[in-house]
Amino acid sequence: MSEILRNRRSLPVHQRVVAALCQIFDVLMLWQERHRERRNLAMLSDHVLKDIGASRADIDLEISKKFWRR
Repeated sequence: MSEILRNRRSLPVHQRVVAALCQIFDVLMLWQERHRERRNLAMLSDHVLKDIGASRADIDLEISKKFWRR
């Protein structure tokens, strides 16, 4: 068992709840960031995509992913 899990179990219940809520918040923020980045990618012009070495097909594939997918 990892040290982190061992230490977490020794925490009082309220601290474990707070830690769990912080993890949930972090995941939600990551999902929001992915959604925002994919929306911004969709707005790039073909000229800019060429400059960064990406094609419209690459971008279409990326923006078709759900926000929880890498």
